[in-house]
Amino acid sequence: MKNLIVSLVTGSVLMLTSISALAQPAVKKQDLKDVAALERERIAPPVNNMAVFRNIPIKAVRNFKNSYQQVDNETWYEVPDGYRARFTAGEVLHLVTFNKKGKWLNTIRQYDETKLARDVRAMVRSVYYDYTIVLVEEIEQSLKPVTYIIHMEDKISFKNIRVFDREMEVIGEINKL
Repeated sequence: MKNLIVSLVTGSVLMLTSISALAQPAVKKQDLKDVAALERERIAPPVNNMAVFRNIPIKAVRNFKNSYQQVDNETWYEVPDGYRARFTAGEVLHLVTFNKKGKWLNTIRQYDETKLARDVRAMVRSVYYDYTIVLVEEIEQSLKPVTYIIHMEDKISFKNIRVFDREMEVIGEINKL
């Protein structure tokens, strides 16, 4: 069985890049999370060793520790323009990205439909009532409204919807074979 491959576009959008050649039963949420985790590790392997910690700007570590005081098991990654801390809290995957100087760039939270804000869920469900929401990504950036990328599927297609500033748009759609 070929898996649904999801690649992370740095700091913004997770896009659907390919689907299986044959129509498959609905993708399980756990399968999608596993694929997303493998894709992130392919981009940059974990860097939790002392040599790499020395390279992470102290400003980034202090900012992270001030914002997430209860977290002590984060994993740091080097990304093209800086560093990213990854951790899970309450079944929500958090990816917190900092630039090379330690300034916070964005936070991406990944979770299932049950944790989606009610007003956003109602907006999406009112139009796409026949779709199953597979994964939600909440993207928080400085001085911008929160962006939601909602990954959905029905019997014939996969669809990605962006909800930004109370407006909704389709950003990707692939028909199942």
